[in-house]
Amino acid sequence: MIHEFTTKNGRNLEIDLTKWKIDEDSRHCTIIEINDGNLLLKNKYDDRFTLPEYLIKANELNVIDNIVELPKGLYEYYFLDKFRANSLTLLDTLYQAYANLIFQNRNLVLNKAEYYLLKPSRLSTGFMYAGGIIYSLGNLFESFESGNHIYYDEFCGYSKMYLVSMAASPLSGTIFNATFWSDENKEFISLTNRKNDSKPQLPSNFGTDKGRALIEKLRYKEMKIDRQDKAIQELINEINGNNR
Repeated sequence: MIHEFTTKNGRNLEIDLTKWKIDEDSRHCTIIEINDGNLLLKNKYDDRFTLPEYLIKANELNVIDNIVELPKGLYEYYFLDKFRANSLTLLDTLYQAYANLIFQNRNLVLNKAEYYLLKPSRLSTGFMYAGGIIYSLGNLFESFESGNHIYYDEFCGYSKMYLVSMAASPLSGTIFNATFWSDENKEFISLTNRKNDSKPQLPSNFGTDKGRALIEKLRYKEMKIDRQDKAIQELINEINGNNR
Protein backbone atom coordinates (compact mmCIF):
# COMPACT_ATOMS: atom_id res chain seq x y z
CA MET A 1 0.00 0.00 0.00
CA ILE A 2 1.55 3.29 -1.14
CA HIS A 3 1.13 6.19 1.29
CA GLU A 4 1.88 9.79 0.34
CA PHE A 5 2.86 12.43 2.88
CA THR A 6 4.19 15.97 2.98
CA THR A 7 7.19 16.87 5.15
CA LYS A 8 7.41 19.91 7.39
CA ASN A 9 9.20 21.85 4.67
CA GLY A 10 6.75 20.86 1.93
CA ARG A 11 8.56 17.95 0.29
CA ASN A 12 6.15 15.31 -1.10
CA LEU A 13 7.24 11.72 -0.52
CA GLU A 14 5.61 8.32 -0.81
CA ILE A 15 6.29 5.08 1.03
CA ASP A 16 5.25 1.46 0.58
CA LEU A 17 3.76 0.73 4.00
CA THR A 18 3.67 -3.03 3.37
CA LYS A 19 7.47 -2.99 3.27
CA TRP A 20 8.24 -0.76 6.25
CA LYS A 21 5.32 -0.99 8.70
CA ILE A 22 3.70 -3.96 10.44
CA ASP A 23 -0.08 -3.62 10.21
CA GLU A 24 -2.93 -4.90 12.38
CA ASP A 25 -3.78 -7.74 9.99
CA SER A 26 -0.47 -9.41 10.80
CA ARG A 27 -1.94 -10.69 14.09
CA HIS A 28 -3.18 -13.75 12.15
CA CYS A 29 -0.19 -16.03 12.75
CA THR A 30 0.80 -19.50 11.61
CA ILE A 31 2.02 -22.04 14.14
CA ILE A 32 5.32 -23.44 12.82
CA GLU A 33 6.15 -25.82 15.65
CA ILE A 34 5.66 -26.53 19.35
CA ASN A 35 8.74 -27.05 21.51
CA ASP A 36 8.99 -27.30 25.31
CA GLY A 37 5.67 -25.60 25.85
CA ASN A 38 6.35 -22.74 23.44
CA LEU A 39 4.80 -22.05 20.05
CA LEU A 40 6.97 -20.82 17.21
CA LEU A 41 4.78 -18.45 15.20
CA LYS A 42 5.18 -16.42 12.05
CA ASN A 43 3.09 -13.50 10.82
CA LYS A 44 2.25 -12.68 7.21
CA TYR A 45 5.61 -10.94 6.78
CA ASP A 46 7.39 -14.14 7.86
CA ASP A 47 8.60 -12.51 11.08
CA ARG A 48 9.02 -15.28 13.65
CA PHE A 49 8.60 -15.24 17.42
CA THR A 50 7.66 -17.52 20.33
CA LEU A 51 4.60 -17.56 22.58
CA PRO A 52 3.90 -19.76 25.62
CA GLU A 53 1.47 -22.49 24.53
CA TYR A 54 -0.70 -22.18 27.64
CA LEU A 55 -1.80 -18.69 26.57
CA ILE A 56 -3.84 -20.19 23.73
CA LYS A 57 -6.17 -21.94 26.18
CA ALA A 58 -5.96 -19.22 28.83
CA ASN A 59 -7.24 -16.66 26.32
CA GLU A 60 -9.69 -19.07 24.67
CA LEU A 61 -8.11 -18.57 21.27
CA ASN A 62 -9.27 -20.66 18.32
CA VAL A 63 -6.68 -22.48 16.23
CA ILE A 64 -7.89 -23.40 12.75
CA ASP A 65 -5.52 -25.12 10.30
CA ASN A 66 -2.57 -24.00 12.46
CA ILE A 67 -3.68 -20.35 12.19
CA VAL A 68 -4.41 -18.29 15.31
CA GLU A 69 -5.42 -14.65 15.61
CA LEU A 70 -3.62 -13.14 18.59
CA PRO A 71 -5.20 -10.38 20.69
CA LYS A 72 -3.50 -7.01 20.27
CA GLY A 73 -1.99 -7.11 23.77
CA LEU A 74 -0.36 -10.52 23.35
CA TYR A 75 0.93 -9.68 19.87
CA GLU A 76 2.51 -6.46 21.03
CA TYR A 77 4.06 -7.96 24.17
CA TYR A 78 5.47 -11.15 22.64
CA PHE A 79 6.39 -9.80 19.22
CA LEU A 80 5.89 -6.19 18.17
CA ASP A 81 7.41 -4.38 21.17
CA LYS A 82 10.52 -6.58 21.13
CA PHE A 83 10.80 -6.35 17.35
CA ARG A 84 10.69 -2.55 17.42
CA ALA A 85 13.19 -2.36 20.29
CA ASN A 86 15.64 -4.63 18.45
CA SER A 87 15.17 -2.62 15.26
CA LEU A 88 15.97 0.62 17.09
CA THR A 89 19.06 -0.94 18.70
CA LEU A 90 20.37 -2.01 15.30
CA LEU A 91 19.47 1.40 13.84
CA ASP A 92 21.52 3.16 16.52
CA THR A 93 24.46 0.79 16.05
CA LEU A 94 24.57 1.32 12.29
CA TYR A 95 24.00 5.06 12.59
CA GLN A 96 26.91 5.39 15.02
CA ALA A 97 29.18 3.53 12.60
CA TYR A 98 28.11 5.35 9.42
CA ALA A 99 26.87 8.78 10.54
CA ASN A 100 29.71 10.64 8.81
CA LEU A 101 28.93 8.99 5.48
CA ILE A 102 25.20 9.58 5.91
CA PHE A 103 25.69 13.30 6.58
CA GLN A 104 27.92 13.58 3.52
CA ASN A 105 25.22 11.93 1.38
CA ARG A 106 22.15 13.63 2.82
CA ASN A 107 20.61 14.12 -0.64
CA LEU A 108 19.83 10.38 -0.63
CA VAL A 109 17.99 10.70 2.68
CA LEU A 110 15.84 13.52 1.34
CA ASN A 111 14.74 11.57 -1.72
CA LYS A 112 13.41 8.36 -0.13
CA ALA A 113 10.71 8.28 2.52
CA GLU A 114 12.11 5.24 4.36
CA TYR A 115 15.43 7.05 4.77
CA TYR A 116 13.81 10.37 5.60
CA LEU A 117 11.86 8.83 8.51
CA LEU A 118 14.85 7.24 10.26
CA LYS A 119 15.10 8.39 13.90
CA PRO A 120 18.41 7.45 15.56
CA SER A 121 18.31 8.19 19.28
CA ARG A 122 21.35 10.45 18.97
CA LEU A 123 19.29 12.95 17.00
CA SER A 124 17.80 14.51 20.10
CA THR A 125 17.73 17.86 21.82
CA GLY A 126 16.40 18.34 25.31
CA PHE A 127 16.55 20.06 28.65
CA MET A 128 16.94 18.49 32.08
CA TYR A 129 13.56 18.26 33.85
CA ALA A 130 11.82 19.76 30.81
CA GLY A 131 12.09 16.98 28.22
CA GLY A 132 12.95 17.20 24.57
CA ILE A 133 12.44 15.60 21.17
CA ILE A 134 13.98 13.02 18.86
CA TYR A 135 13.78 14.00 15.20
CA SER A 136 14.22 12.24 11.90
CA LEU A 137 17.25 12.42 9.65
CA GLY A 138 15.12 13.86 6.88
CA ASN A 139 13.62 16.58 9.06
CA LEU A 140 17.11 17.60 10.21
CA PHE A 141 18.58 17.58 6.70
CA GLU A 142 15.63 19.53 5.28
CA SER A 143 16.26 22.13 7.94
CA PHE A 144 19.90 22.27 6.84
CA GLU A 145 18.82 22.90 3.26
CA SER A 146 16.12 25.45 4.18
CA GLY A 147 18.64 28.19 4.91
CA ASN A 148 16.89 28.73 8.24
CA HIS A 149 18.82 26.27 10.39
CA ILE A 150 21.17 27.23 13.24
CA TYR A 151 24.29 27.60 11.12
CA TYR A 152 27.67 29.31 11.45
CA ASP A 153 30.16 30.04 8.68
CA GLU A 154 32.80 30.00 11.41
CA PHE A 155 32.39 28.74 14.96
CA CYS A 156 35.02 27.87 17.58
CA GLY A 157 37.70 27.48 14.92
CA TYR A 158 35.59 25.30 12.61
CA SER A 159 33.78 26.17 9.37
CA LYS A 160 30.30 25.56 7.93
CA MET A 161 28.78 24.36 11.19
CA TYR A 162 25.19 23.08 11.58
CA LEU A 163 23.80 22.49 15.07
CA VAL A 164 22.74 18.82 15.25
CA SER A 165 21.79 18.29 18.90
CA MET A 166 22.07 19.76 22.38
CA ALA A 167 21.61 18.75 26.02
CA ALA A 168 21.25 21.51 28.58
CA SER A 169 19.67 22.68 31.84
CA PRO A 170 16.95 25.34 31.58
CA LEU A 171 17.45 26.37 35.21
CA SER A 172 21.19 26.94 35.37
CA GLY A 173 21.66 27.67 31.69
CA THR A 174 24.42 25.04 31.59
CA ILE A 175 25.04 23.38 28.24
CA PHE A 176 26.20 19.82 28.82
CA ASN A 177 26.85 19.06 25.18
CA ALA A 178 26.31 20.68 21.80
CA THR A 179 27.03 18.63 18.68
CA PHE A 180 27.60 20.22 15.30
CA TRP A 181 28.20 18.90 11.81
CA SER A 182 30.98 20.66 9.89
CA ASP A 183 30.50 20.56 6.13
CA GLU A 184 34.03 21.90 5.78
CA ASN A 185 35.71 19.21 7.87
CA LYS A 186 33.19 16.43 7.08
CA GLU A 187 32.98 15.49 10.74
CA PHE A 188 30.99 15.97 13.93
CA ILE A 189 32.21 18.50 16.46
CA SER A 190 31.10 17.94 20.06
CA LEU A 191 31.56 20.90 22.40
CA THR A 192 30.75 21.39 26.10
CA ASN A 193 30.28 24.42 28.31
CA ARG A 194 29.96 23.07 31.86
CA LYS A 195 29.96 25.54 34.72
CA ASN A 196 33.02 23.99 36.36
CA ASP A 197 35.13 23.93 33.20
CA SER A 198 38.15 26.20 33.54
CA LYS A 199 38.14 26.70 29.78
CA PRO A 200 34.61 26.63 28.37
CA GLN A 201 34.55 25.46 24.75
CA LEU A 202 31.49 27.44 23.72
CA PRO A 203 31.43 31.22 23.42
CA SER A 204 29.41 33.17 25.98
CA ASN A 205 26.80 34.22 23.41
CA PHE A 206 25.89 30.59 22.67
CA GLY A 207 23.15 29.83 25.19
CA THR A 208 20.28 27.46 25.85
CA ASP A 209 18.08 29.57 23.55
CA LYS A 210 19.80 27.78 20.64
CA GLY A 211 18.49 24.45 21.91
CA ARG A 212 14.96 25.81 22.22
CA ALA A 213 15.19 27.22 18.71
CA LEU A 214 16.39 23.85 17.37
CA ILE A 215 13.47 22.06 19.00
CA GLU A 216 11.00 24.47 17.43
CA LYS A 217 12.59 24.11 14.00
CA LEU A 218 12.39 20.32 14.16
CA ARG A 219 9.17 19.74 16.09
CA TYR A 220 6.82 17.88 13.74
CA LYS A 221 4.55 14.86 14.05
CA GLU A 222 5.80 12.22 11.64
CA MET A 223 4.71 8.69 10.91
CA LYS A 224 6.81 5.88 12.37
CA ILE A 225 8.20 2.92 10.49
CA ASP A 226 8.90 -0.42 12.15
CA ARG A 227 11.84 -1.72 10.10
CA GLN A 228 14.30 1.08 10.70
CA ASP A 229 17.28 -1.27 10.84
CA LYS A 230 16.44 -2.54 7.36
CA ALA A 231 15.97 0.99 6.03
CA ILE A 232 19.30 2.29 7.31
CA GLN A 233 21.07 -0.81 5.98
CA GLU A 234 19.62 -0.10 2.54
CA LEU A 235 20.76 3.51 2.84
CA ILE A 236 24.30 2.43 3.74
CA ASN A 237 24.34 -0.05 0.84
CA GLU A 238 23.21 2.67 -1.55
CA ILE A 239 25.88 5.09 -0.30
CA ASN A 240 28.60 2.44 -0.61
CA GLY A 241 27.36 1.50 -4.08
CA ASN A 242 27.50 5.11 -5.25
CA ASN A 243 31.00 5.58 -3.84
CA ARG A 244 32.56 2.61 -5.66
